Amino acid sequence: MKRIFRFSFSLCLVLLPVVSYAQEEADTVKAQKSLSLGIDITGPVLYSINRSVYNFEGRIDYRLNYKYYIVLEPGFSSYNYEKYNYEYNSRGIYLRMGTDISLLAPVAAKINHFAGIGLRYGLSVFNQETPFISVENYWGEHTTSVEKNSVHSHFLELQGGVRTEVFKNVLIGWAVKLRALVYSSGKNRRKAVYIPGMGGTDKFLSPSISYYIIYRFPVGNVSAE
Repeated sequence: MKRIFRFSFSLCLVLLPVVSYAQEEADTVKAQKSLSLGIDITGPVLYSINRSVYNFEGRIDYRLNYKYYIVLEPGFSSYNYEKYNYEYNSRGIYLRMGTDISLLAPVAAKINHFAGIGLRYGLSVFNQETPFISVENYWGEHTTSVEKNSVHSHFLELQGGVRTEVFKNVLIGWAVKLRALVYSSGKNRRKAVYIPGMGGTDKFLSPSISYYIIYRFPVGNVSAE
């Protein structure tokens, strides 16, 4: 029950700005609602350098007004780590959802630029295994393994980012992110080492950076928000 309450409370904190935007009495600004689809190209680029990690991530956002966006970020991740005495694999899918909040003046935001912060709740579902572990001691060398098991993890993310329109309805942008694990079902010998969508678990905060290519679809008429 405590875990359910903690997850619910965290999700409420992430989504609160989206729910409350309609109640704000901001200056009247004509803003074009829009649906945007994009991809994060960081994963494939980094994979060409480091073959141990592969991430492929998409981005869907809906612009509510000049300030607030609802955001979904689905993705897939595969991770493999090998040392002389240890091997670990994880593979799975994830979904981050939350809101982006623009800090730009309404005049700048009307031409589809963005600079602001984002809040996310993340859910990751994946399989992990340790097919090889070697331990040396006084009695010699011993090998063992940990079989494949399913894990689900929950985490929160805070980010700051910039997006700009380079052609009509075509945007590029980047975001710097910090993620913190809330809960993971893997414990003891099965504790997750790498969580898809979040990253490594060796530190309290897991940093990341993303670079996006986005196409924007205007939705409906320009309205005062």
